[in-house]
Amino acid sequence: MRGRITAGLLTCLLLLTGCATTVSISARFPARYADTADIRRIAVGGFNGFGGPEFQSALQAELFAATFDGQPYFTVVAAGGPLDPTGAGAYGRSVGAQGVIYGSVSTDFNTSNYQGSEDRCVEWKDKKCKKYRSFPIPCWRRTADLMVTPSLVNVATGRIVYSAQKRASRSASWCANQTPSGSDLELVSGAQREILDDIRRDIAPFNTTLDATLKTRGDGLSAELKLQFAAAVKAASAGNMGQACDGWTAVNKASPRNLDTVYDLGVCAESGGDYAGALVLYRQAQGLATAPDKDIAASIARADQLAAARAALAKTKAGKRSPI
Repeated sequence: MRGRITAGLLTCLLLLTGCATTVSISARFPARYADTADIRRIAVGGFNGFGGPEFQSALQAELFAATFDGQPYFTVVAAGGPLDPTGAGAYGRSVGAQGVIYGSVSTDFNTSNYQGSEDRCVEWKDKKCKKYRSFPIPCWRRTADLMVTPSLVNVATGRIVYSAQKRASRSASWCANQTPSGSDLELVSGAQREILDDIRRDIAPFNTTLDATLKTRGDGLSAELKLQFAAAVKAASAGNMGQACDGWTAVNKASPRNLDTVYDLGVCAESGGDYAGALVLYRQAQGLATAPDKDIAASIARADQLAAARAALAKTKAGKRSPI
């Protein structure tokens, strides 16, 4: 019986340790700029420069679609208006906005050439190529460089609470007898998408997921407990964290202070939102390690970050309205 258990265990562990097994951790983060936290009714002012009107329209759509904890975050009350802090404040008051975002856009295009290569058949036999040779061919690269400088004015105070310079580039390459892999519009749209997402996270809280790497070996456990440990890892990899955590809890009860088990229980606590409990377990695992462990260090940093984000959100209206 013991031989069959060990053989099955080895097969399971070989499958599980072929690559890192990770668990998705739901994360909630405040706006990167704390002074923007309570601005919910927003007007999108003008953006001057080449591509400004298009960026203004895209930003309006981005803020209209922004959600936090599954609920719409902004009420976009208007679009348009002056391009200076004083004028933006007066405009914001006239449309009932708490904040007005405006700015400038610069769009540049550049085409450069370079030498590529192409393999061509230089020797044929019986209608089959027997020898290829590389030949130089002319190629081109088209780059779109987008720079946006957004500013957000708090209407009540007239103060600029957010200002940044965002830059993103996209390029397309092609060689002789080919067509470009993307049009100018597609290049600009790709760069614009990157900048819009960055601005949205600067001025509004956001939800995301982070990956926590599990320990999958169960080193130091008996053969029977390794089998239970592996079953817990398998459950976690299938998305059943409740079953996985019950399994690790049972293993830890039978064999306390095993590094892999203690660490994975830390992942359980973190995935359940108990960041303080996760930090206790991660630090216990760190104390059990005989050498620096990058997974433990990363998990401590991540749980610290999530705890700090929770504390920051609790100070805002959005955090108080949304359960943690």
